[in-house]
Amino acid sequence: MIELGSMLTGGFEKLRARPLISAMVCWMVSPLHLANLVTDLLLEWCRAGLPIALSSAPMTGSTSPVTLAGTLAQLIAEQLNGVVLMQLVRSGTPVFVGYIPGLADMRLGGYLGGAVEFGMMQAAAARLARHNGVPIYCSGGLSDSKVPDTQAGWEKMQTFLLLGVGGANFIHHAIGMLHNMSAVSINQAVIDNDIVGSAMRVLSGIEVSKDSLGVDAIQRVGPGGHFLGDEHTLKHMRSECYEPQIADRRNREAWEDRGATTTRERASQRVSRRFLKHTSRLHSQSLFWQRSITDFRLSRSRPDLRSTAA
Repeated sequence: MIELGSMLTGGFEKLRARPLISAMVCWMVSPLHLANLVTDLLLEWCRAGLPIALSSAPMTGSTSPVTLAGTLAQLIAEQLNGVVLMQLVRSGTPVFVGYIPGLADMRLGGYLGGAVEFGMMQAAAARLARHNGVPIYCSGGLSDSKVPDTQAGWEKMQTFLLLGVGGANFIHHAIGMLHNMSAVSINQAVIDNDIVGSAMRVLSGIEVSKDSLGVDAIQRVGPGGHFLGDEHTLKHMRSECYEPQIADRRNREAWEDRGATTTRERASQRVSRRFLKHTSRLHSQSLFWQRSITDFRLSRSRPDLRSTAA
């Protein structure tokens, strides 16, 4: 990967100066055990000075204490171990910590990605990372549901909101994930776009300013009037409220006239339209990457590239 990145950027030093690749390294096997091979990969990436996202995922009652606080304490120890190790190898190596505490189902033995406690631990981990002064990525938008349904909706929204409020810098596994990360649905990804949009609107908060308070508009309209045509309404009507793409907000009659579709059906229709629209572009991109891979294979015999990436 380092050689490929060097080829795409015009040399290793240019890659290091402006990295277009990073590595997510699952070097820690909870509890508190370094995986030999992956740790070697971590050290090699550190020597290159390229960004690294550490990953540690202890599970309550399985590979960490059953209590949320106990799991978080172990998680911090594991992650700080990685941060210190990286800086000892190469001081200043860019790092993301991956606080990804998991929740084990003590009744059935499975992994619970949609549990509210999962989101609580993720939010707490984000606050702890900010306290330590390191950027953090978390897992969000997971669900225990097997299909795009109501359960998937509420489980995803609760983790998105908790992680957002907690202050995570980056959320992966964010869209399309179902069945405890065992399945991906394109239809669910489209629905998740609305869920993420709504969560982002919550995080943006309510703006309070002289203009947003609208005192002048209230005075203009006066008692018994309406704000439909007021200049204040026209100015803010498109930006004040989030407009979802899949949710149906029409009245029942209009909804029935347009086929009485469910959220899942509307998502599927949108996916079909998008695929038809972008098929030709995807084909051209596929040809580009095929040529790039071919060029990379040919470049393996170039001594200048091998010595640059060493």
